[in-house]
Amino acid sequence: MDRCVLLVDAGYLFAQGGLVVHGTKSRRELTLDAAKFVTDISEQVVDHCSLPLLRTYWYDGAKNGIPTKQHLEVAHLPYLKLRLGRLNGKNQQKGVDALIYRDLMTLASERSVAQAYLLSGDDDLREGVLFAQDRGVRVVLLGIPNDHGNSAQSQELRYEADEVKML
Repeated sequence: MDRCVLLVDAGYLFAQGGLVVHGTKSRRELTLDAAKFVTDISEQVVDHCSLPLLRTYWYDGAKNGIPTKQHLEVAHLPYLKLRLGRLNGKNQQKGVDALIYRDLMTLASERSVAQAYLLSGDDDLREGVLFAQDRGVRVVLLGIPNDHGNSAQSQELRYEADEVKML
């Protein structure tokens, strides 16, 4: 199918984006206009690949799996699917990478997309990227550069991606 998909790891977005823009990874200190962000990044993705966007998948952690007000606002955006993992006692995401991996595998297996854009940095996603590529899906890794223009992403994940594009 000649479509693309955008997969956003909100944990990576807030941690790396917050650090670069505001000097903090603390989500309590950060706000995001999710609708504007999703619209802007979706336009960049479509411009980059010249394919229609199937949808955006937004991955985040939630305490006890209960969505926050911000999660619900994101969930109501058009053509966006919210996927929630868990937050442990240290507010660390758990299960989010597995959700991204699962969606990458399903979209590739069902031939739902030709190109996937992944905004994340976790090495745990490398095998999912390989699986999708083995089924003909091009995978573009999106990153947020630090102050020195470098990526805060797994080097192995960067090697596996078909292309790495900094936002």
